[in-house]
This record gives sequence, C-alpha cells and structure tokens, in this order.
Amino acid sequence: MDGKEIFFSVSQLKIKTAQFILSEAGIASHVINKLDSAHAGLFGDIELYVDASNEEEARRILDEGGIL
Repeated sequence: MDGKEIFFSVSQLKIKTAQFILSEAGIASHVINKLDSAHAGLFGDIELYVDASNEEEARRILDEGGIL
C-alpha cells in the first residue's frame, strides 16, 4: 500500500470514527500511533493513512462526514 496521510488527531475516538466511516465506504485504512506514552498523550498524534489511489475520495468522505 502506497499510504497517504489524510487525517491526524490526538483523539482515538476521532480516528476510530474516521476509520469506521471509511470502511463503510469500502476504503481500507491503517493507523500509526505516535503518541508519547511516557507523557500521557501530551506529545505526538495518531495518523490515519489510506492507499494513494483512495486519497481524494477518502478526504471527500471525511469532509462530508464532518471529520476533517
């Protein structure tokens, strides 16, 4: 997968919601959690990636869903 970051947040709930919306639309995604566990989530973020071929549609879907 040639992944493109389409969204990031410090909220796991927002990331999981975005993943759910994308999966309902048939778009696979994956998450990279860069939160610093030593500082209770004060540093870093959680990144959501999709395949480059789905980037435009994924951004549109998340924008229409009020996530972006």
